[in-house]
Amino acid sequence: MMRWILNNTFKLLILLLITINQSCSLIKSQSPDDPIMAKTDLGTLTLSQVEAMIPNNMKGLDSVQFVQSYVDRWIHNQLLLENAMEYVDKESLHSINQMVADYHTTLLVHKYQQMYIERELDTLIPSAQIEEHYSKFGNNFLLDSAAVRAVYVKVPIKFSDKNKLRRMIRANNQADSAQLAELGAKALIFTDGTKWQYLNRVMTQIPEGAISNPIAFAKSGRYFETQDDTCFYILVIREFRDVNEQAPLVFAKNRIREILINHRKTDLIKNLEIQIYIDAVNKQRFTNYVN
Repeated sequence: MMRWILNNTFKLLILLLITINQSCSLIKSQSPDDPIMAKTDLGTLTLSQVEAMIPNNMKGLDSVQFVQSYVDRWIHNQLLLENAMEYVDKESLHSINQMVADYHTTLLVHKYQQMYIERELDTLIPSAQIEEHYSKFGNNFLLDSAAVRAVYVKVPIKFSDKNKLRRMIRANNQADSAQLAELGAKALIFTDGTKWQYLNRVMTQIPEGAISNPIAFAKSGRYFETQDDTCFYILVIREFRDVNEQAPLVFAKNRIREILINHRKTDLIKNLEIQIYIDAVNKQRFTNYVN
């Protein structure tokens, strides 16, 4: 009998959808009564309850199939619940009810805290705070890939100042930095060795296979040059840090920013709890019979 009622209900829903040619998943009942979709000894499932569970982007017959599946699952769960309540002892049932109540409290408090954080949290972290944290705890941030400070130049094969480039890069003289930058401005690619980069990224700029062992080369800090049919390349490693060595600040900034923001979140929640408690004390909103 129950199956007959459900099947005819679904047929009615399909008929309504086709008749009015709507794109929405289901039509909300306009009658004061909320049709019952299923019923067990523990309770009833109404049309409005089922509608609330239908995804917004679900349309037409898919939504009707969803309803049928949802109602079937609800019936199965209700029957399992009936049997569980019959066989589980009262002490266990009380314990479960307490866990449910505790979980409900935890969820509600967590939601309130998240809403408070979203409203009050300042996510702007000054660079000075990031640098200060790095200076204290920099050894906590380790590289997961080798990094280098490298001078890298790529110029057309017919570039006229190759010898000057070689000489100035090899000399590594601070007094020549302006002239080197001027030459670099004429290059296809130029990095002056002041910024840290991942080694594997630098290697993508060199013709494939030109350096067979990038780690060994980077550790040695040797001068390297090569050329192909169109370009001339120079690469010198000024500084190298291997995997699991301390990450340079540029690679640690984002993680430090996340840490400092999490600290602010923690402080916000602590201050919120203190403010609520002080307010409750002043207004005598609770009584502690233990202290």
